[in-house]
Amino acid sequence: MTNPIPFLAGQQRVFVHQKKEWTEILIDWETRNNYEVLDEAGEPLGRIAEHNAGLMDHVKRFFLRSHRPLDVGVFSTAGEQLIRLTRKFFFLFSDLSVTTPDGREIGSIHRRFGILYKKYDLRDAHDRIFARVASPLWRLWTFPVKGDDGRREATISKKWGGVLREVFADADTFGIDFENSDWNETERAVLFAAALSIDFDFFENNQGSGGLLSVGD
Repeated sequence: MTNPIPFLAGQQRVFVHQKKEWTEILIDWETRNNYEVLDEAGEPLGRIAEHNAGLMDHVKRFFLRSHRPLDVGVFSTAGEQLIRLTRKFFFLFSDLSVTTPDGREIGSIHRRFGILYKKYDLRDAHDRIFARVASPLWRLWTFPVKGDDGRREATISKKWGGVLREVFADADTFGIDFENSDWNETERAVLFAAALSIDFDFFENNQGSGGLLSVGD
């Protein structure tokens, strides 16, 4: 198949920055998610937007919070939809489906039970697990991604050090580091979607003061 997310080609690191709307900033009323995708220099690569079905979506968002159903599109800078991310309401463990705009599944992300770890399985279109995330509960910001052989192959992170701390200082930005250049195009797309799934599950309701993101390193 063609590359599901062409703007990921050749990128070792990409950053996803949540764009807040003024109503959400002023009154803490959470509106639909809207993100921009940036390269290491801060140049735009694409954007991400949650489908808005009107008043009912706001009601679900208010009462169900991060457990609500999702319908999210990933777009190029020209506005072309590249992939679609969907999940149903969940009580404990989320299952996010990654499809092409015409509905053909290319992979999925499944949150799994873990006592000491936050765990996810990353599956391809044939339901084969090609990577796993297992992040200790006490490591709030970092989610290592390991391949079939158990070696660390990528990192999803909500915080980082060095010069990137100065370039992307906003806590509503997270990064994806494709440490292993052997990821194929579809795996990169599913890994990218996994970063969004993790952000929805662990950070979406904690952006304000006093939430999880206010905890120090």
